[in-house]
Amino acid sequence: MAAAPQPGFIIRRSFSRPAAELVAKFSQFSTANLSDVMGKGNTLDYRIKSIHSPPPRLLGVALTVKARPGDNLMAMKAIELALPGDVVMIAGGFDTNYSVWGGIMSLMAVRQRIAGVVTDGLVRDVEQIRRTGLAVYAAGLTPVGPSKDGKGQIGTTISCGGVIVHPGDIVYGDGDGVVVVPQREAEAVLERAHQRIALEDSWMEQISHGEFSLVDSDEDLRARGCRFIEEE
Repeated sequence: MAAAPQPGFIIRRSFSRPAAELVAKFSQFSTANLSDVMGKGNTLDYRIKSIHSPPPRLLGVALTVKARPGDNLMAMKAIELALPGDVVMIAGGFDTNYSVWGGIMSLMAVRQRIAGVVTDGLVRDVEQIRRTGLAVYAAGLTPVGPSKDGKGQIGTTISCGGVIVHPGDIVYGDGDGVVVVPQREAEAVLERAHQRIALEDSWMEQISHGEFSLVDSDEDLRARGCRFIEEE
């Protein structure tokens, strides 16, 4: 007989995912571009970096996991539930005692065609993970294994690396770090990213012609209250 449901112990099997064609359009940008156009928000904590060198680009759809610190029960189950192209996003609360992901899990994830893993916790078996080719972004490394008996959640809204992540959001990682694009804002972010690239291209053109006052002229700075001293 099944036990009575426990508060906070939830698996949501299905949720809205963006079309693969929409997700793919983000590949032409960088995390820096997207962070800029999202007001420098939706950018995960700087400690969350790729365990690979050079870092592989990571792009996919968030399958969210809320884990008890140091426990990977829900992360293991998420591998089974993931669809091709999903990114397993594990909220581990920056626990520094135990890993939440490892080499065997990475092999399983590759077989499921998971795009990658992002966690604000620790991972282990780094050489084994690298051999699988799975893109993994984490807050750090440890040889210490996790437990597998904690409560948690899959497919719910989480906070990972200081960013609120909804299942179905678009996740993008590169050498600078990781950003999350809310699914409901994806089209608007794409439009603004194109505008940002056009602006940066104009700056590059100006630089190629020897122009270095790209943003604020002397007049602009004076209007901001800057005082210029012309003589010693």
